[in-house]
Amino acid sequence: MKKILGTFFLVSGTLACATEILHPVLPPQTRFSTGAAAELRDDVYSADIQLSAEFAPGKNFSIYADGSFRFLSYSYEYSRKGYIHNYCNLHVNGFNETYLGIKIAPFHEGALRPLGINISWRFPPGEGSQTERFHRLGIEPFYAYAFSDFLMLGAAFRYNRFLEQDHYAPGDEIGARLSFSWKFRWDTQTKTGWIFDETFLWQARIGESENLHLAKPYRKMKDNYQGIRTKFEVARYFSLFSNQLGFGLNYEINQGTLFGFETGHRLGLFINIR
Repeated sequence: MKKILGTFFLVSGTLACATEILHPVLPPQTRFSTGAAAELRDDVYSADIQLSAEFAPGKNFSIYADGSFRFLSYSYEYSRKGYIHNYCNLHVNGFNETYLGIKIAPFHEGALRPLGINISWRFPPGEGSQTERFHRLGIEPFYAYAFSDFLMLGAAFRYNRFLEQDHYAPGDEIGARLSFSWKFRWDTQTKTGWIFDETFLWQARIGESENLHLAKPYRKMKDNYQGIRTKFEVARYFSLFSNQLGFGLNYEINQGTLFGFETGHRLGLFINIR
């Protein structure tokens, strides 16, 4: 019974503490990014470091990897009668979710040129997260349209399929990702200036998870949800040996249901090379 209840918590809490790096919808490119982030979610303060890399040998294909490591989580509680407890949780230090994926944009020219597909595989986290304990396959058709030399608009639809593990079968997810990337006071010769990114993700579980240890009428876990994430990012880029070196700041807010994207805030500093 303890194992069943524990796994029910892990499944029903899916995405409550997800640390997936929310990227704008962009065509294949070569880039490297690292940064640190501080997060407040449900009275839990956390400090993470993130790494993200993508390599594109051409304009139509790239491979990428995302990962994060949680150094510290700190939580507290108060009541009207005074102090209850204030403790440092040292049991969630370690790797969070790790992603590997590919982007394919097969069309070289014409109206379909910005059309592509993003295929990703997410591994279960280490001790940095107590949720998301399942492998996940993600398929995401996308459309990244260069409205002008200074504005990129992107849209994507995603479908996530989880692998059954220990006789638990998480429900499938669908979602939509929208973004724009705007270059401000941009020098096209030196490729220096400012870039503003905004990314919006809506995601929902479309099938209840199932506990396959139980008889069929009792397997449903009633964990359907829907939620949103919004991320704002600004970076100043400089020229460095024919590459772009960017220093920036991002802010993310999560809103949703109790077992979806719980309300939270995330502030980060990062360095990009592309």
